[in-house]
Formats: sequence, structure tokens, C-alpha cells
Amino acid sequence: MRRFYTIFLLVLMSGFCLAQEVSTETVADTKPKKKRKPPRKEMVLINLNFDGWIGTPSTISSKWFSSRGVDVAVVYDYVIAKSLFSIAGGVGFNSHNIHMEGFPIEYPLTSGSTYTKLDTDFFDGKKINVNKISTNFIDLPFELRFRSKPHKNGKRIAASVGFKLGWLVQSHTKTKTDEDLFYQGINFRDKIKTYDIPNLTKFRYGLTARVGYANYYLNFFYSLTPLFQNGRGTEATPISVGIGVTPF
Repeated sequence: MRRFYTIFLLVLMSGFCLAQEVSTETVADTKPKKKRKPPRKEMVLINLNFDGWIGTPSTISSKWFSSRGVDVAVVYDYVIAKSLFSIAGGVGFNSHNIHMEGFPIEYPLTSGSTYTKLDTDFFDGKKINVNKISTNFIDLPFELRFRSKPHKNGKRIAASVGFKLGWLVQSHTKTKTDEDLFYQGINFRDKIKTYDIPNLTKFRYGLTARVGYANYYLNFFYSLTPLFQNGRGTEATPISVGIGVTPF
């Protein structure tokens, strides 16, 4: 009888231990695995740019360091078939501020239209503290994006190429001088602004590119349309380079 109880206790203990192991394995198997975070979709883009012109006459030069602009866009990002590529499109606002030497003067043409010249003789040797042209656009950006597989820290290398369409919504000049300077009955002494620069290109389009790491990147824009309408103003092609961030 004692042998029977001994065998019974051994079987009972073995069954208990086996049940514990099965229970532990079941809990381990049913424990939810950590899901890998999907790549950030870069829904908001904020760019700080240096603006300039190329292709201008030799008498016209823009001041790159002081010509700073801002570009903000909200886009929707769509991943292509679970790949490392995606396409994105949205809407944005872009403000260009060009500090330069000339002033936009409108001259009549024999055809009845007008021509806007960036006239460097307008200031006649007077000391000008500030002289800039500002153009503000509502943009429709589109991009083809690439994001690498995440590194150990979860961050990625990202690059994109694309284009954007823009509609000019506002333009103005800002000039500041300590001397008397008159134009169309306006004295530019101290500070003056003029609005609605004539003959600017109303609808523009151009190429864009970005490359960066994690939330930060370098960006580039090259306009395929001139600053002024063809044959209606001084030749100048807008271009921007800058840095950007995707905070969300």
C-alpha cells in the first residue's frame, strides 16, 4: 500500500509540473508581439529657404544671404504596395523675399501692354537700407518619395523628387532709405511699400527635391516659369535652397 501511495504521489507531482510548463508556454505564445511602427508619413513640411534669381542681366544681382523665405505644406502620403516608395500630394503656402538692387518700374509698350523693368538707375546713387520684392503663392505640391528601411534607432534616410504648381496671391515691394526718393508722387524716405507688382507670372510651376535623415532634410526648388510674364519684364528665374523639418 505504501508503494502505491508513493507511485501515486510521483505521478501527481509529475502531472502538476507538466501542467505548469504547458501553462507557461501557452502564456508565452499568446503574449502579443510588438508591432513595428509604420514609417512616418511626413504630413507637414516646414521649409526655411534662401531665395534668389538666375538668368538676370549682369546689372541685376539678388542678395542670397538676406533673401529668406518660408514654405509650409500639408500633404497626404500614400505608400505604393507596401514598398519603400510612396507618392504624396497636398496644399501649401510659399513666401519668397528677394533683396536686390533694382526697383520694378512699369513702362508702356507700343502694343498697348506694359513692360516691368527692374531698374537699377531708379535710386540714382542714393543710399538704400532695404529694398526687396516679395511674392506669395498658394501651392499644390506633388512628390515621389523613398524611405530606407529603419536603422536600429528607428530613423530612416528619406529622399523625394517632385513638382509643384503655384498661384500668385499677393506681391509687394519694400524700400527703406534715409534720403528723399520719389516715385509716382510717393516719397520713399524712411519706409514705403507698393503692392501688386505688374506683369508678374500669375501661375507658376517648377521642380522640387528633398533629401534628409529622420525629421530633417535639405530642400530645393527650381521654377520652370520666369518671374515676369514672357516679354513683359526683366528676365529672372526664381530658385530656392534651404532646410526643412517634418514635425508631425
